[in-house]
Parts: sequence; C-alpha cells; structure tokens
Amino acid sequence: MPEVNRDYFAKTLEKGIRILNLFDANHPSWSLTEISARMELNLTSVYRLVNTFVELGYLMKEPKSKRLHLGPMAVALGNQLLHGFDTVRLIEPLVDEIHCRYNISIEVSLFHSNCLVQIYKRETSNTLTYRLEAVSELLYCTSSGKSVLAFLPAEKLKHLAEAQSFARRSEKTITNIDAFYEDLEQVRQRGYALNNEEYIKGLIAIAAPILGRGTSYPLGCLSFNSTTPDHTLDEFEDKYAVVLCELARKLSEVIPDV
Repeated sequence: MPEVNRDYFAKTLEKGIRILNLFDANHPSWSLTEISARMELNLTSVYRLVNTFVELGYLMKEPKSKRLHLGPMAVALGNQLLHGFDTVRLIEPLVDEIHCRYNISIEVSLFHSNCLVQIYKRETSNTLTYRLEAVSELLYCTSSGKSVLAFLPAEKLKHLAEAQSFARRSEKTITNIDAFYEDLEQVRQRGYALNNEEYIKGLIAIAAPILGRGTSYPLGCLSFNSTTPDHTLDEFEDKYAVVLCELARKLSEVIPDV
C-alpha cells in the first residue's frame, strides 16, 4: 500500500469508514461500547460518528437494545459501488458463461495487502451454505488463499504465512507451517490449489491465481466450489481443473494490472 500523505488525510473520514467496515455477515450488529473497544476510540468520538451515520441512514439503531445495524443507505451505497466497479463489469460475462454452462459455484476475489476481497460470486442451488467474510485474511485453509500465497515472492509469502494462525477448523485443516509450505509447492507445480474440507467439513474447492499480465504477481484468484455429497475432490479436480485454469487465464487478461 502506498505511503499516505498525512497533510491531505481526513482522519475523521477514515474512522467513519472503519466503523462501517465492522459490519459484515459474521458481525451484523454492534453496540457503541463494542465499537469503541474494537476501534480503540473513546465513546464520545464513536457516538458522534455513529449518530451521524444513523441520521444519514447508513446505520440503524434498535430502539430498546440500542444495538446498531447497517441502514438502507449503506446497502444502496454498496450496490452502487459494486455495479460501478469496472472490474466486475469486465469479469461478469466470462464468469456467468462458465457458471451457466457447467452449473457450478464460482467466486472471484482480488488480493489487497494481506487479504482477499470477494468481488463476484455465482452459486448453484445445492451449494453447501457457508460464509466466508467478503474481506478475509484467512488464507491458510482456503483454496483461494493458497492459490495466491503460492505465487507470491518468497519474502512476501514468508511474512503472510507466518502471520496465519493455523487454527484447526476441521479435521483436515493443515496446522503445521512446514506441511503448509509443502502444499504450496504442489500448488505451484500444478498451477492451482485444492481444498479438501480444510475450511468447512463437506466443502471442497479448487482455485487458480489471477496473475498480472506484466508482472505475474497474483492480483487475486478464481475458485470453483462444491460439496462432498456431489463430488469427491478427485472427481471435482478431474472434471473442472482445466476449465478453472482457462477461465483464470482469461480473467488475468481483462483485470487491470495495477
């Protein structure tokens, strides 16, 4: 991330955006006290920012509990930003064509700093219900995270790998960093990553990196997801790995290399 020029940096705006970013699928509501603790800001400052968002319709406050939720203006803003995001317009027809042809669940994420930001998703009706945060630093136990990490420069990979918790999320989660590095070497050799129920029991996935045209640096990733009642991982890989890599190559050609 480029260095911020603090002479032209609006700290209040930054704090406000950080508050809105607290609200996601796993944390749909917050209290003032919780926001204050999480943001490490005093209650007075948090109250001013939150009250402004409530007045503008970006947050809603429950009358009795006083807990806060995203308001209608936040939803409208999110939709406007998503549909105004040129990258989504570029990838949408390519992803939709494969989704419709193969009836497969697909996710596209961009890599920013130390996390993956999901920008587009198509699901089949029988996909295992799960929630991965739209902005996720969870890289060690997802095929998406591994597909990006495997193609990072060694120093950047070491920094991010050592920052992972390697907490066990299922009986198949890789919890040893040496075993994790071995898995990443296999990812590099085959060109895509596998996830064999490492994130959630019953969920399998394959993912390929989206690489910059001029740098071969991972800009993000493409993943295909399924469930163990529908496929074994070997079946899923055999059936879709070539399709995955070809679509990832096409996305690498259209996504701006910034």
